[in-house]
Amino acid sequence: MSRTFKLDGRTKFLTCIFFTLFMFSFHYYWQYGVITFFFIGLLALEFTKEQRQQLFQHWKLILFLPSLNLFANLFFVNGRVLWSWGWLTLTELDIQIFVRIVLLLLFALALTIKTTPQELALSVGKICHSLTFGHYHGSGLPLVIIIMATFINEFQETFITVKQAYKLRASNQAAAHWGKRLTETALLLQPIILISMKKAGQVADALIAKGYHNQAHLFNYQAIKYHWPDWLIYGLLLLLVVGNLAIVHFGSAFA
Repeated sequence: MSRTFKLDGRTKFLTCIFFTLFMFSFHYYWQYGVITFFFIGLLALEFTKEQRQQLFQHWKLILFLPSLNLFANLFFVNGRVLWSWGWLTLTELDIQIFVRIVLLLLFALALTIKTTPQELALSVGKICHSLTFGHYHGSGLPLVIIIMATFINEFQETFITVKQAYKLRASNQAAAHWGKRLTETALLLQPIILISMKKAGQVADALIAKGYHNQAHLFNYQAIKYHWPDWLIYGLLLLLVVGNLAIVHFGSAFA
C-alpha cells in the first residue's frame, strides 16, 4: 500500500482541483514541465505497476479529446501565431490548452484510481459540511456520487453482457453490410436502457427503504479528521504557489 492511500480523500480531491486551476496561471512552457515532472515522480513513487497500466490504458481518451479541441482551435486565431496555412492557424494558446487538457485528464484519472467512490463521496460531503459550518448533515450528495460511480460500472458490465449475447445469436454479423451492422449495434441500446432503468429503480427503492432520503443524518462527518501527511501536502502546495510567483516575478524583472 502506497503513502497516498494514507492521505485523506479531501486532500487528494483538493490537490487535483488545485493543479487543474493552477495551470491557468501559467505563462511559460517550463511551468507545465514542472507539473509534468511532479506528476511523473508521483506515478513512479506512489503508483503500482498495475495502477500505471490502468491509467495509461486510457491513452486514446487522453489524446483524443485534446486533439479534437486542438483541431477546432486551428480555425481561430487565439494569440501569437506559430504556424499558419490557409484558414488554419496554430497559436501558443492552442498548444497550452492542449497540454492543459491532457494533464487535466491525467489528474482526474489518477484521482479515480487512487480514490474509491465511497471515499470521494464522503470527502465531498465533509467539504460541504465544513463550508456550511456544520449545517450540512445530509447524505444526498455523497450518495449521488456513490450511485453514479457504481451505476457507470454496472452500465459497462451490462453492455458487455448484452453484446456477447448478441454475438452468439448473430454469428453472421461480420458478413452483413456495414449499415446493417451499425443499425443492429444501435438496437442493442434498447435492452441496455431497459435493464439500466430497472436497476436504477431497484436502487432507488432500496435507498428509500433504508432511510437514505429526506437528507437523513447517516454520515458522521465529525469523525473525518486530517493527519500530518495531509498538512504536509497542503504546505507543499503553498510553497509551489509562492515559488512560482517568485520565479515569474524575478523572471519578468530581468527580462
